[in-house]
Amino acid sequence: NEWEGRINECLKRVDGGITTLSSTRVSTMDPVLLHLDLQPQNLIFFCSMNGPLVFSVLDWEDAAWGDPRFDLILLCRKVCANREQADALWTECGLSELGPIEPWLRLETVHSITTMLLQSMDMVNGGRNPWETKKDLWGKLQREFTRLDGYETANTLCR
Repeated sequence: NEWEGRINECLKRVDGGITTLSSTRVSTMDPVLLHLDLQPQNLIFFCSMNGPLVFSVLDWEDAAWGDPRFDLILLCRKVCANREQADALWTECGLSELGPIEPWLRLETVHSITTMLLQSMDMVNGGRNPWETKKDLWGKLQREFTRLDGYETANTLCR
């Protein structure tokens, strides 16, 4: 049936992403407090003479300890309009010296696919066909697949 095929495709993509991530060496950083939902609607800005500055950060309910690059990659994915902006932000923060952005983009994409898939299942209410009430879910998941495929292509070209 159609929705089982879609779930299998999601699982195949997540498995491929995890396999690639497992063979990728990433330098470690000391863990810090992460926000895990850092985006403009959770930031309060004020205007200084040098331009806008962050005054306060709201909505800490998802906070956890982890690698500081994860919060940055969430900004790259949720706020930056394109890959060029994400690369510029990564470089501006000095993280390009700690390795390429691709493994972090891949990690966040696998996380995104897994989250959407789990949310779609509604296991709390006994489960259901995830596609019946979320018409745009498959389109969102396909965009994530395209991102994963793009990272694989970029990774191959860089070798």
